Amino acid sequence: MALLTFHKSKRLPRLIVTDLDGTLLTPQYTISPRSVDTLLFAQSFSGSSIDPDPVQDPLLNPIKSGEDAPNNSGNHHPIQIMIASGRSPRSVQKVIDLFQGRMIPDAVICCNGALNYNPKTKVISYPQFIPLDQAIFMIQEMRTEICHYGTRSSRIPASNSPLEQNSGPQDLTPLPVQEGQDETDPFIAGRPGFSCEVIWFEGVSPSGEPIYAQDTSFVCDRTWELQRKGYIYYDYSVVEDTMEAFLQSLQQAALNGTGRSGGVIKIMVLDRNRSAPELYESLPETLRPTSMSSVTTTTTIVPTTTATSPAVSVTYSGKYFLEIAAAGVNKGLGLAKYCEAHTIPREEVVAFGDLLNDAEMLQFAGLGLCMGNGHEEMKKLADRVIGTNAEDGVAQEIESWFV
Repeated sequence: MALLTFHKSKRLPRLIVTDLDGTLLTPQYTISPRSVDTLLFAQSFSGSSIDPDPVQDPLLNPIKSGEDAPNNSGNHHPIQIMIASGRSPRSVQKVIDLFQGRMIPDAVICCNGALNYNPKTKVISYPQFIPLDQAIFMIQEMRTEICHYGTRSSRIPASNSPLEQNSGPQDLTPLPVQEGQDETDPFIAGRPGFSCEVIWFEGVSPSGEPIYAQDTSFVCDRTWELQRKGYIYYDYSVVEDTMEAFLQSLQQAALNGTGRSGGVIKIMVLDRNRSAPELYESLPETLRPTSMSSVTTTTTIVPTTTATSPAVSVTYSGKYFLEIAAAGVNKGLGLAKYCEAHTIPREEVVAFGDLLNDAEMLQFAGLGLCMGNGHEEMKKLADRVIGTNAEDGVAQEIESWFV
């Protein structure tokens, strides 16, 4: 497939899709006026007031002597804007609110492709649920891996949880000192925390289709709350027992038709002693992809109870926690389905991203661009590396198409 760069080329893309954190948003998790202005200009561009392509990319189609640059003014499709994020609908909406009504995206992919969100109607659709037996299995496996991993006491970051500001962390468990180890700097057992995004079922439509709540609900355990309470800006609930017990209660509700029934679209995992990249790299290959540069980052993980259980996708979108979704769920798949439904060739898509959970999206797009602040492996995977999010790299790139 011949890739288009769009940068000073003959054509403009039909779809711009951008990640949020580390990409469109600044390091302070806000959006600059420049970025809003640029997205609004691209979305509202009609082709009648400006020649979008006064110069071709000389590496692709050099202009011959005496030949004018092509002008496709008034002869192109509108440019659509899509947000593709690991965030939930309520969290993405917080970002859209920062646009102050000046620009509303045409489409939103949430939870790394696990569902779609219409920012104009505020309705979610196409949820991709993790089978509950698979969800329970993954949490059990992650808990075992984290608890058995030791981190030196000196390397454990200080807690920033409001619940521990006065008393300090109460859940540090030293592992037995092995021969030759420094007893003054013992290894501390991992401290796993779990949360999930739940969509509650609210009934069945006359046509037999399930009716879902129009946003996800955030559920976490006590360890997660200790670590992340200072950053949770939305309603949440804490499980009374373990996350496994909570998921088992959902199983029972589905089987018996009693209690509140719901499905899980995303699981998040953290170790209070380590960052998400460190945790990810420490996992055995059975629990993670072997390479970010591979065609897919979906990990095939099958519980021992049944050989027919589907796989899950394991990734991370920041330094705090891993994210688990149903088999094959990723931003690239969500993007592909949207393009198919709207008859948009992948060659006419530009995607911006920075981390592992953007990999499939950048690979699908005709032009996949990695931020200058992105992961080194993502820079290798991308077609080109652009400016950082602190430099408004997304806006810089889009502006260059109209120069």
